[in-house]
Amino acid sequence: MTMEFFKMHGTGNDFIVVDNFENRYNAWKTDFVKAICTRRTGVGADGLLVLEKSNQADFRMRYFNSDGNESEMCVNGSRCISYFALIRGYIKNIYKFEAPDGIHDGKINSAASVFVEVKVNKTMNESRTFPIDFKLREDIYFRNFINTGVPHLVLECTDIENIPVADLGAELRFHKYYKPEGTNVNFAEVQKTTKELVLRVRTFERGVDMETLSCGTGATAAALTFIKDKRFIDRNLQKIRINTRGGILNIHLENQGDKIYVDGPVVIVYKGIYSREDFS
Repeated sequence: MTMEFFKMHGTGNDFIVVDNFENRYNAWKTDFVKAICTRRTGVGADGLLVLEKSNQADFRMRYFNSDGNESEMCVNGSRCISYFALIRGYIKNIYKFEAPDGIHDGKINSAASVFVEVKVNKTMNESRTFPIDFKLREDIYFRNFINTGVPHLVLECTDIENIPVADLGAELRFHKYYKPEGTNVNFAEVQKTTKELVLRVRTFERGVDMETLSCGTGATAAALTFIKDKRFIDRNLQKIRINTRGGILNIHLENQGDKIYVDGPVVIVYKGIYSREDFS
């Protein structure tokens, strides 16, 4: 099988992007997705993005994590695929797209500024917090469990560069309390609180099952958590800056938080042809 693809990233969160607007491909089995996303033996990426036609919006996004499983939402992925749809001529600068968690608004100013709407799953947020049988280090604190398209655990820390994200993230991502779907695990440190709220966030991402350079839904989860913190709740914040290892994301709140947007850059890295004789 041969398939044209583009490699893109949004603040270091990297994706394989496939144009399936004309329904040319039907190859999204778990083994195929895992193979193409595997680094060294495949193209290598945190996930696979598929652009399709939609009956409800300008296009439909399907997102598969590198473990081969389809996910409900990926914010950095949606920003990448939106810019891809623009340069392919499928959308204009203001548009709507369909994802498994609903219809999202979007706006593209340039490759350096792609906005997408994030939806909060309020039903899921009501049921879970933190496992009572899990003891955190003294410098790490539970802050929130929230679903920003996918589930996220938010922890606050005071020395984020020395947090064992890989080990602690894996323990919590697979903890029985968050079964069956598991959770993303975010570590957040407050960096600036004068005129604006700036957070440093590191995320152990479910489905990739390692720390990624950036996570848009995780950045949103952290932002929504801290604006409700008693230290900041009276500041009427409308924008929160998130520093990730891969770059800066801005979380914008409109209509008192009824509308949430993530804004950041995207990059097209290269175009290629994937060819595997053992996949058909």
